[in-house]
Amino acid sequence: MKKKDDKVNVILIGCGPHARRIYLPALRNMKQAKLALVIDLESEASIVRNAIGDLETELWLIQPFANELPPELKSRLSTFILEHQVKGVIIATEPLVHKAYAEWALANDLNVLMDKPITTRIDVTSNIDNAQGILHDYFELLDAYNDLQRRTETVFMINSHRRFHKGFQFVKDQIHEVALRTNCPVSFIQAYHSDGQWRLPNEIISQKYHPYCFGYGKASHSGYHIFDTIYQFYKASALPGKVADEMEVISSFLKPNGFFTQLNENDYQSVFGEEYNQVNPWSEQQLREICQNFGEIDISSIIALKKYGEVVANFNVNLVHNGFAGRTWVRPGEDLYKGNGRIKHESYHIQQGPFQSIQIHAYQAYDKHDKNRGIEEHLGGKNHFDIYVFRNPLVADGEIQPKVYKYSDLAGNHAGEGGAAITMEWVKFKVVEEFIDYLTGRKQKGEISSQIEDHVIPVKIMSGIYCAHINKQRACYSFEMDNPQPSERYCKNGSSSALV
Repeated sequence: MKKKDDKVNVILIGCGPHARRIYLPALRNMKQAKLALVIDLESEASIVRNAIGDLETELWLIQPFANELPPELKSRLSTFILEHQVKGVIIATEPLVHKAYAEWALANDLNVLMDKPITTRIDVTSNIDNAQGILHDYFELLDAYNDLQRRTETVFMINSHRRFHKGFQFVKDQIHEVALRTNCPVSFIQAYHSDGQWRLPNEIISQKYHPYCFGYGKASHSGYHIFDTIYQFYKASALPGKVADEMEVISSFLKPNGFFTQLNENDYQSVFGEEYNQVNPWSEQQLREICQNFGEIDISSIIALKKYGEVVANFNVNLVHNGFAGRTWVRPGEDLYKGNGRIKHESYHIQQGPFQSIQIHAYQAYDKHDKNRGIEEHLGGKNHFDIYVFRNPLVADGEIQPKVYKYSDLAGNHAGEGGAAITMEWVKFKVVEEFIDYLTGRKQKGEISSQIEDHVIPVKIMSGIYCAHINKQRACYSFEMDNPQPSERYCKNGSSSALV
């Protein structure tokens, strides 16, 4: 039994748009947590200082680095956590440096809460070694974490917040129930997610938040949440002798140069007039040359799960960054996270053989989310989240089909806890709360969700999507949830060949 502490010290590394909207408010409201240190880049000094405000915490401003923590920063950090008895670190940086900070944290026996994706690398849409490296990074961090557990108990949480959402939890329960009653696993999933952001060509080149310029894109942005969610749905129906043992991935990317064909310079001038020329200094040819190896904007992938060499389930994943949006202006707003015209759409169709079909629909209609516009859980509201459950008469128990649920039907007394907040943001606050509850001894390790050990399949999906795009062929991975191994190979024309 862990000893209970009245208060624990934590540090926040990275204070970007997501951290300013989620981590800072969450920690401000938790009396049992003290934010001892915030670290961010010198270039963000004024923004971060304004966000911290009167919060009593130390602020370090550093220069960017690649791959490994600079020795001076590593030494300074290690000294700080000892002097201040820091127990946990929240890593909310650019994902290219997730691994560097996580390795340091594990070497210093810290508990970790880290944003998704676990890692990504530059040029993962064009460099096969880097695309494969996403999976290698995961196993290196997992090994370091397991080594730490032999010395002391800690947690390494990934902020995959849909695992904490009562709507997604309810769907998993429905899947699990029918699996037990029918011995039928999930046979098909169609997942769709649109960020609802319209990013103009000059911004595709220049923006460093959810960037394309480093050679990665949508799969390394919000895409990881969707990969993890479909894995969670499939895992809910895991049955002895029926779990897939292999996974094949086929990918199609829409990259910036394809987007520039969809909407060209004349189109933008027609929409925005002369003002467009004031923000875009590049010709179409220059844009294409600059963005040749930029990251992916939209993704369509088929993930085929196999057992004994035969396909037993297909997942269709469609991820859109530049989808339906509310933007009507040329120059980007200050808030690139929830502002700038962002309107989110998300849906899932889950088939469980002939016995059950579940649909999730979550569609916003406007981009101003800090105000209430009536009943926000209805279609188009910021908290719209409908679940349709269709069941075969053999398992419907005489109930009329379909059964329709809203988030408020499932959350009960907790539905209004977030006040005017977006439900998804309130769920993210609960992630931080669970992390702090573990640090203070209010929760045991077995009660903690989304630990790193359970993320091998989403990481394989993410790595496989990039590898399949680069090779223009299937990327194949083992699919063993309880015994993850870094085995992988590539298949072409229906055959397979050993790679690693």
